[in-house]
Amino acid sequence: MWIERAAETVTADEERALRLIGPRKIFLKLGDLDVEGDRLRWASDLQPRAVSLPSELIFVIGGTKRFVERSPQLPEMSLAEQMGALLREAVERAKKVGVSCSGLHLDLPVSESAQWYERVLARVRAHLPRPLTLSVTIPIAWGRGRVPSDLLRKLDFFVLRLVSEERPKDLASLRASVDVREIGSWIRRFEQGGVPFYVEGRAQGQCFLLDPEGRIVSALGAIRPFDLLRRFGLRLVESYPLGVTEARMRIPTDFSGEYVVILEARTTSRVGDRVLRSGDRLACRLPTARALRRQLEAIEAAPGMWKRGYALWSSGEDLPLTQIALLVRGGVLEPKLAVRGEVQASSLVLRVENVGQQESALLPRAVEVRLRIEGAVVHRIAPGDFAEVVREPASDQGAAVVRLTFYADGVGMGDVLRTAVKIAPRDASVRIFASSRVRDPDDFVTLSGPDVEILSRSR
Repeated sequence: MWIERAAETVTADEERALRLIGPRKIFLKLGDLDVEGDRLRWASDLQPRAVSLPSELIFVIGGTKRFVERSPQLPEMSLAEQMGALLREAVERAKKVGVSCSGLHLDLPVSESAQWYERVLARVRAHLPRPLTLSVTIPIAWGRGRVPSDLLRKLDFFVLRLVSEERPKDLASLRASVDVREIGSWIRRFEQGGVPFYVEGRAQGQCFLLDPEGRIVSALGAIRPFDLLRRFGLRLVESYPLGVTEARMRIPTDFSGEYVVILEARTTSRVGDRVLRSGDRLACRLPTARALRRQLEAIEAAPGMWKRGYALWSSGEDLPLTQIALLVRGGVLEPKLAVRGEVQASSLVLRVENVGQQESALLPRAVEVRLRIEGAVVHRIAPGDFAEVVREPASDQGAAVVRLTFYADGVGMGDVLRTAVKIAPRDASVRIFASSRVRDPDDFVTLSGPDVEILSRSR
């Protein structure tokens, strides 16, 4: 299990999920290396955390963009000596707070050649105390030519990263982050290196800024589209599922487990370090649990004599540990809505919570909540977190029954949608009923909730 959050405490829910998964190893992000001038340093203060599980703990060391760009310019001997000193410092600091690790893992997006990295690793290893293991992340791009066997032999094991780090040129070329059709061939190629390795199973979203012609200007990193809709007020323009063989999926069995979601800024707002202006568009690649499931199925189905393992990557954002635990150990992964209502002053406050173990699809009208109000008139409707409200014409039952339908483009796991309806009693008693429908993101079915009474008041 790979936890990609530096120096953060694992919550009680996450620890329960980890126990359910039962990993043999836990890769825990410790910090990032940085460079200033010709000296290496930690990008932030190290705060090693213990994980109370009977698993081997491996500290993951990353690198800032500046480290990746400048480290090849340093003398290799000096670079290796400084890296070795900082890695030993991290291990000793962890021991002082009662945290011990079995190895160190370098997760560096190296831009130089495999030969340069091989020489650096050989020198770094000489500075590390035994029996600490040394492992690194290897991108699949390094296997397009000859597998770097000399580099691999400097390691105890490595983690093969399947996610492509190449940035697409435009919206039309946006594809799934992992092509599951190629996983078997990648595994067979890297088996030739003769070094044990884990295959990374990873579902990670990413957003890109588009120009008016649909070309990708820059990558914004991992941002939850649900947050962009709710916190920053962006508008959903379009959403479609990505196929494995085609950009716009037409056959459900071709579903890659990822959606392309196109959002548009309605006002000027700051998202991370980027200022979005009205009309700016983002294209986000949004994974679901199906993306990780398809990868694991392809890893397990790959032929070969080697009994392979995989490292499940978690940022705590795209696929929470609770979802991953249900995915690998069995459980129901689907959205489920709970609708509640209460009267505050003269308004009905409606609260719709996703209490299921999966987010909804992020599609127009993916969430539908129908209200039937008996014995009251409706004066004003505040849509709140909903994108659209439809009031049905009065039926034969008369104006004493009001029917409203609220639509939202999606709801995240654990998220709450709120709205308010200003009402006035017409009869001696007021009764309000609600039913809901929500679109599952993986199975393309609509899940319906029962019609239940959520409020009853008598004068």
